Amino acid sequence: MPQTLKQLNLILDTITDGVMVVDPQGVVIYANQAAEQLLERGSLIGHSLAIPISADKIQFQDINLIRPSGIAWAELRSTPLEWEGAQAYVIGLRDITARKQAEIALQESELLFHTLSKIAPVGIFRTNEKGECDYVNHRWCEITGLHFIDSHGDGWIAGLLAEDRDSVIAEWQRCVSALQPFNMQYRFQLANGSVRWVVGRAEPELDETGGLCGYVGTITDISDIKANEERLGQAAAVFESTREGVMITDAQRRITMVNKAFSNITGYDNRDVIGHSPSILSSGRHNADFYREMWANIATTDHWQGEIWNRRKSGEVYPELLSISTVRDGKGEISHYVGVFADISKLKASEMELEFLAHHDPLTKLPNRMLFLSRLQHNIEKARRQANKMAVLMLDLDRFKDVNDSFGHLAGDDLLQMVAERLTTRLRTSDTICRLGGDEFVVLLEEVNQPETVAHVATQIINALNQTWQLPSGHEVRIGVSVGIAMFPEHGASPDELIQQADTALYQAKNEGRNRFKYFSEDLTRAARERIDIEIRLRQAIEQGELRVFFQPQICIENGAIIGAEALVRWQTASGELIPPLRFIPIAEETGLITSIGNWVLRETCHHGQRWRKAGFPALRLAVNLSPQQFLHSDISDVVARILAETGFPAECLELELTESALMKREKEAIEILHKLHGLGVHLAIDDFGTGYSSLAYLKLFPLDVLKIDKSFIEDIPKHTDDMEITATIIAMAKTLRMRVVAEGVETAEQLAFLKSRQCDLYQGYLVSKPLPIAEFEKFLTDYALNKNLEPVVSA
Repeated sequence: MPQTLKQLNLILDTITDGVMVVDPQGVVIYANQAAEQLLERGSLIGHSLAIPISADKIQFQDINLIRPSGIAWAELRSTPLEWEGAQAYVIGLRDITARKQAEIALQESELLFHTLSKIAPVGIFRTNEKGECDYVNHRWCEITGLHFIDSHGDGWIAGLLAEDRDSVIAEWQRCVSALQPFNMQYRFQLANGSVRWVVGRAEPELDETGGLCGYVGTITDISDIKANEERLGQAAAVFESTREGVMITDAQRRITMVNKAFSNITGYDNRDVIGHSPSILSSGRHNADFYREMWANIATTDHWQGEIWNRRKSGEVYPELLSISTVRDGKGEISHYVGVFADISKLKASEMELEFLAHHDPLTKLPNRMLFLSRLQHNIEKARRQANKMAVLMLDLDRFKDVNDSFGHLAGDDLLQMVAERLTTRLRTSDTICRLGGDEFVVLLEEVNQPETVAHVATQIINALNQTWQLPSGHEVRIGVSVGIAMFPEHGASPDELIQQADTALYQAKNEGRNRFKYFSEDLTRAARERIDIEIRLRQAIEQGELRVFFQPQICIENGAIIGAEALVRWQTASGELIPPLRFIPIAEETGLITSIGNWVLRETCHHGQRWRKAGFPALRLAVNLSPQQFLHSDISDVVARILAETGFPAECLELELTESALMKREKEAIEILHKLHGLGVHLAIDDFGTGYSSLAYLKLFPLDVLKIDKSFIEDIPKHTDDMEITATIIAMAKTLRMRVVAEGVETAEQLAFLKSRQCDLYQGYLVSKPLPIAEFEKFLTDYALNKNLEPVVSA
């Protein structure tokens, strides 16, 4: 028997449930290890436990256990028992703490869920594993208009708007099948016919194995949001479709929004302007005071309206009618500014057209008499201030009456329009052409200081109009024009006087045979015609090869050797007449012929220079003059490089001469060109020094090698001490700048002696030789070397 008890004790100590035996007073008689562990005590025997015991029956109940570590739950079972001849009870205890805590948590969770369901602003629903609804809260019913009972299962589907039903069912089934969240906007239709927009969201609940337990979701009433969206959509449609440009800025005047019309008008799209200041549109036509006053008015009245000039993205400036309003929030603080504007270019154009018609001839669109007189008066005042000259040309069409009589007045109007167009294209934009009436026109030429220039323009007009005209009707007609010219101030000091004198000259031109021009002064007429004649003949001379290059030797003052020569252009006509440069060079410069002439001289000089080198002549440095137009308005460095390459003439044997005026016209550009030329290896000389700016400061800027003293300072030496002092100063200054000095126009031994005493390097002039044709110059080279027993060399 003891062995059996021992085995029983061993068995009781191995089970996980607590087992105790207590007497009727609750004193522990026996306790296994599990009971001691459950109650978190040492030996329980002899201790009294407050455990409810039923005296006559088996008892089951859940009890709380107060332990050092805290309260626990246990499932209790008690049974009456006789223990060693006395009444006792056996008690079984099973730890159910974890289960109880789970039950409590579940209860609390259920309570919380139901509480939240009652107070939640959204509808809440729950489904089973099949996706069938088994719970909805009160708010869900309010939103959908359905009863609790109607929501269960698939009953909620009946409340959907018929248009949305199929798409909602399909999406719900797809999500349930794929165990994916549900998120969709759709509509319920209530019993009273109203429609509620909702956004439905649901998340799947999965068990430990990944199986679907159901969905828990919400529906949110977004009907107001949808209504606002619709209103905003309508507002946006108005915003985008309005023909006026709209720009919205924040309180700091940074652009936040623009409409389509804004982009159409300005050319800027959203990306160009968002975040920028409206000043991006500024045209520059308004000063800071204009904008300061505008914003001061807005700050005072919250509004401003007026005309303003802005600039499109293309750079075009345009007028607009702008209205700016201030937008304030609920606190009265500025939140935005709204600008609404309309492009009034067409309106302005209409105003300008009316203005145009008031001052222009409606047929030819040329200025009318009123505008012409106004401009003429203005230019008279300007010419007086600036000591300029100008000219008035009176034009009368020859044989125009024949066109009207033969083909009608419509044909005559067509011809007048064509004449106006041709005159406009032939004259400068600064000139004014006016139709006085009938077939009479008058032209104002501004800033024409040479009468010959006016004659040149008159000849161009005569040539332009004395052609066959093809009328729109298909008829061909031929007319001419007579021109009368009056110069300011010689022929008149007022608009009326100038027009009258030009009109008198016009009738003189008509009386002399028409299709010609006539100055109010006969002397001016003759001089102008002679100049035009020279121009025509010069053009022919260039084409027919009548230009010649002459060479004037340059002599070393120290040893008398010929070390170079200056190339000079001459015009020898077919009849043998030699026309001096002073007669045709100014005309060549005025007409633009000087560049082609200058380039021809340069090429001829290099060609002959290389020919002389190959023929065994001593080396010479040849100097060629560059005109200001040739120097500044053609790519002279490329021209020189190309000619040197074509002829093979060494760059170090070429010297280019420029006047002070050419260098001073565009100083920075001149310096750049000179450095390019110097980089080619050619020598650079400043010609006629002393007649222009004659500034040492300017000379220091230019990379020059040679300074040529103008002959006007040489010719009176030694008669005038002033010229001697000036010449000596120029030589000293050039030496200081390490430049060689050439004196021009030396004709006497006294002049040469003075120059030698002042250490001048070279001279040229009639003392040794006048400019010579090529053959004579070659003979001079040979004879001079033989007579002087000198071998000419190029100076370093």
